[in-house]
Amino acid sequence: MSRLTSSALSAIAVLEIRGPRALDFVKQCWRPNQGDDGLQIDAIRYGFTRSDSKAQGESIVVCRTGDYRVEIHCHGGRLASESILQSLVSFGAIEQPAKLSFSADHCDTIAMEAREDLLLAATQRTTAILLDQFRGALRREFENIQSMWTSGNIEEATRRLERLNSRSQVGSHLIDPWRVVLAGPPNSGKSSLLNLLLGYSRAIVHDQAGTTRDLLAERSSFDGWPIELVDGAGIRTASDAIESAGIESSLHRISTADCTLLTIDGSIGWTETHTRILDHCTGKVVFVFTKCDLTSEAQPELGNVPKSIAVSNQERVYTSSVTGSGLNELMNTVVSVLIPSPINAGEAVPFRQRHREFIAKSLQQCEFRPDRCSGGGDNHRSEHC
Repeated sequence: MSRLTSSALSAIAVLEIRGPRALDFVKQCWRPNQGDDGLQIDAIRYGFTRSDSKAQGESIVVCRTGDYRVEIHCHGGRLASESILQSLVSFGAIEQPAKLSFSADHCDTIAMEAREDLLLAATQRTTAILLDQFRGALRREFENIQSMWTSGNIEEATRRLERLNSRSQVGSHLIDPWRVVLAGPPNSGKSSLLNLLLGYSRAIVHDQAGTTRDLLAERSSFDGWPIELVDGAGIRTASDAIESAGIESSLHRISTADCTLLTIDGSIGWTETHTRILDHCTGKVVFVFTKCDLTSEAQPELGNVPKSIAVSNQERVYTSSVTGSGLNELMNTVVSVLIPSPINAGEAVPFRQRHREFIAKSLQQCEFRPDRCSGGGDNHRSEHC
């Protein structure tokens, strides 16, 4: 048995049971709303999951799609589908990855991988990109590169490999979200900004420093790209061991983030804490001025920034959690720094680790390095290439 639909939250989840005992397993965990528990092929039956108590079980729809295949359609929440799967396991069924249910399809490896990832795609944008790969975009590009190399057009093959390599970061985040961390001193507006970006009150907001001590992580999407927003303790000299642990966790998340939103109180400006945070940033950084509704200037200045820090070309966004100003600009800025080159429909995108390793290895090889080849043109390669 396997889950055919994505594990992401949805209205409906579809489970499939295959094998000679499929019908027996289903009858043990399902009872029809009316009539007997017989299941004719292609007949759709409504009923409930069996329950030891008198309470009515979960509403489900059952359809026998073949002699040894039965589908169960249930509520899309994880708990509902997992409870049914566990019931089937208790009766002797074996849970398998969804990819095994596609083993009869005659697909190339990349198409099979794309089909597996499509089950986990959470947005329309990432689904569309994976559909292009399922339909052969990446496979065809690899074949074109191989053909160019074989014919001696090394320069074009290298250019295409480098273009694929530039899309690797996007491909690695079609399923796993980009991690965006909110960082700043206490009371710099981090938690209010998190709530504003999510559209609901996830973090407690209070004017007392040190209110947020643990990491808060929530998933969302900006312009169709999956994003994980992380808020943590405000960075300062800790007042106790618990807060100190929270600050260390925040600094670790900052060091591994794809993008850090560095919150700067518009009425205060730059502080030594911002310098400390910036030292831990390894990914992209966006300067986010907060509480701009409390300042007289439309665009507050950074203030006393050390000369050693280059901030002239840094992305800056001016926001207010009270009025909501700057919210759309901030989300657009995050997308632009994470994905500077948009992916067009039908383009090849490497989306698995093995794709990225193959591209990196190919670029390292002499045959894809025209600058290391000698001879009279593209059709003449040295014996080392």
